[in-house]
Amino acid sequence: MTDSYLSNGPYNGPYHGQGPDEHVAACPDCRAAIALLDHPDPAAEPPPTLREAVLSRARRRRSPAVLGVSSVAVPYAEQVALMDDLLGELSGPQWEAPIARHGTVRGLMEHLAANDATVARFMGVRGMTGLPVHRRWREQAGSLLERVSAGSEVLLGVEVALAGARPARAPLRQALIQRTFETWTHADDIRAATDRSQEPPRPEHVHMIAEFGLALLPRAMREPRRDVSATVVLTGPGGGTWTIPLSSTSGHVAVLVSAGAVDFCRLLANRWPPGSFPYAAEGDSALARDMISAAATLGCD
Repeated sequence: MTDSYLSNGPYNGPYHGQGPDEHVAACPDCRAAIALLDHPDPAAEPPPTLREAVLSRARRRRSPAVLGVSSVAVPYAEQVALMDDLLGELSGPQWEAPIARHGTVRGLMEHLAANDATVARFMGVRGMTGLPVHRRWREQAGSLLERVSAGSEVLLGVEVALAGARPARAPLRQALIQRTFETWTHADDIRAATDRSQEPPRPEHVHMIAEFGLALLPRAMREPRRDVSATVVLTGPGGGTWTIPLSSTSGHVAVLVSAGAVDFCRLLANRWPPGSFPYAAEGDSALARDMISAAATLGCD
């Protein structure tokens, strides 16, 4: 028996001797509860941005069924979600903030949507017109991710066109890494233009982006090299060591170049002027300079 049922006299029920009507008349909490039941408030309409916010987070968390597909779809999904969140925070004037290569933030997003469209069309995503650029970019990227996630690992080996000033084709796997790379780069462009801090990707995604750029580097070199290779050591989160053949019959390693991994990715995006890029070189210093200059031409602008 609980304390509420203990008294010095006979038990008088839960209303302490009062009838139900008398209790309600004297109890403001009960009156309020009954009034709410008799006259409930109209159902609250969810805010118009709720659906898109939920979808954005769902796309970020959803993992493709195939592990090989996941290795390139998940990094892209994360950068799409981060960009979506960033764009959702922008004020009207910030959409018109100046961006050196594309005029304004709005112009930059038009550019990104156009570059994404190359891969999206390959995956059968229909063109989206008549929508504001934020929604058009997001819907296209989301549809691309859904189709890639539902596909097989074999599809990742099919060649598609890469974005950028240098015409090139590569497997879909590489194109998705490029989409991750460009989305992150442009998100950082927007952060810089709107006085926000830069945000590098996860270390394993930095590693993937660096490897992608290094694979393209030999084709970007101005002159064919004699039978030599170059070793690149990238330090910090996402770092690693790669030896790159600079000709089809490369022999000995002519130079060792070392730099920070995240900095190198920003060099690949041409967000770090080659002349001021911090690196160390052992061996053929002229070859090292050529490599740094060539790396800065591999971005998607």
